[in-house]
Amino acid sequence: MKKILSFLAMTASILAISVSCNKPNDDEDDDDGKKEEEYVAPIKVDGDFSDWAKLTSVAEAKCDPEATKTALKVVKVYADAVYVFVYFEWDKDQITHEPDVEHVPFHCYINTDGDASTGGYGDEFSDACSELLFEGFVYPDGAKVGSYEPGVHEWTGEPNGTGWAWTDLGEFNGLCAGAGIEGKYEFQIARELMPKKLADNFSIGFDIQQDWESVGVLPNSHVTDDNPGGLAPSLQVKTVKK
Repeated sequence: MKKILSFLAMTASILAISVSCNKPNDDEDDDDGKKEEEYVAPIKVDGDFSDWAKLTSVAEAKCDPEATKTALKVVKVYADAVYVFVYFEWDKDQITHEPDVEHVPFHCYINTDGDASTGGYGDEFSDACSELLFEGFVYPDGAKVGSYEPGVHEWTGEPNGTGWAWTDLGEFNGLCAGAGIEGKYEFQIARELMPKKLADNFSIGFDIQQDWESVGVLPNSHVTDDNPGGLAPSLQVKTVKK
């Protein structure tokens, strides 16, 4: 009888250990024993811009009133490990559109590796170091502000060169999404979907166009004899890490 009770006790103990080992862990740990936190985007791209006021470490460029192309009033950029978020405002007196005619091109010029000796496009930025160009539209359907879904181009010209030396890489589904109202807009860039790896420290520039001619560029600078185009270096951005 004692042998039977001992056997039953041992069996129950084994079952208890087995159940304990196979119980799901609601708070999974990473390799360092720290709990993995669920990612929550700091910006909700919905055309309500109030959440921008809660952020720190935002890179910002404002239009110089003595620049040559002043239709872009301000841009803000915030980058974390998952997304790059962009907010911008434009001068509604300089930007017009007609349904199915003028889509208002908006370009992002990105120095993906953060290296000023690579890339190009010195036509609008003095550092001429962009490797990627995003080309999309504020009014993609012509009638109203829509989502920003750009095509992507790669710089294939001379390092730090000028001219429109961009090679079309096509569209990347899910790369960007945007929303806004007349005169104000925000969008996000998914880092993992970019065709080139984005460095933690990178730079970026922007332009907005009418009839395929730039009427607003940021960053910009005032015109001088040495800088008749009012060019400025691209905006420096540092990725916020938690």
